[in-house]
Amino acid sequence: AMHAGEVDVLLILGGNPAYTAPADLDFASALEKVPLRIHHSLYVDETSLRCHWHLPAAHLLESWSDAWAYNGVASPVQPLIAPLYDGRSTHEVLAGILRSSVSGGREIIRAHWAQTWGLEDDDPVLERRWKQSLHDGIFVGTDPQQQQVSPDGTSELPAARTADPGADSLQLVLRPDPSIWDGSLANNGWLQELPKPFTKLTWDNAALFSPATAQRLGIQDEQVVTLSAGERQLRAAALVLPGQADRCVTLHLGYGRNAAGRVGNGAGANA
Repeated sequence: AMHAGEVDVLLILGGNPAYTAPADLDFASALEKVPLRIHHSLYVDETSLRCHWHLPAAHLLESWSDAWAYNGVASPVQPLIAPLYDGRSTHEVLAGILRSSVSGGREIIRAHWAQTWGLEDDDPVLERRWKQSLHDGIFVGTDPQQQQVSPDGTSELPAARTADPGADSLQLVLRPDPSIWDGSLANNGWLQELPKPFTKLTWDNAALFSPATAQRLGIQDEQVVTLSAGERQLRAAALVLPGQADRCVTLHLGYGRNAAGRVGNGAGANA
């Protein structure tokens, strides 16, 4: 719809899709076709730079919220400090857009649970339940729910794929980086400095080859190779890793950023 010019206003709540969205979506190009683009985020990143407005988000430790556990128990999320940079939580941003009569983070969460409990704002029972919930860390009335489940006996595992793609083919595996994940932690120097498992790499990612595959292709450590997938190409340093599967190239995500911050910019290749 964005590519077709059918989106007039786009509000992006968190995330960094201009960098992390799958390449096939061509999200950054589609974003340029939206007349009004707004990004609510902790950082000015690759997505923010393509938007007209950047709304500073409050950090999780600065925000009121609530959360459901898997067993049906709900808990209040209380801030540890007031917002340092006048950020706003997602709840507060949406309340403003919807022109809600309730605006503050605490008031929004309290009003939601008042509605859930069926109580008016001035009801003294509401204040007692609210304070009790904050004290206990669990909202009153949300008790653990037990579910009895059993297999129906009809499920079957899918058949294993046994087709051999060919002796000369290579499979590309893209994995989140063990230190900076999908790049959201790229500006953390401590994580960049942390040696990665197996490779001991720091401040970089590399195309990992098994010794047998590297020998067959004539590839050596630190040699810059070009990886191609369809019309896309990427240059990355090669690293020969014992234990790596043959005919398989592994490349970690999270690198090649240009708007992560002065620590994370320019390191590695953007997989």
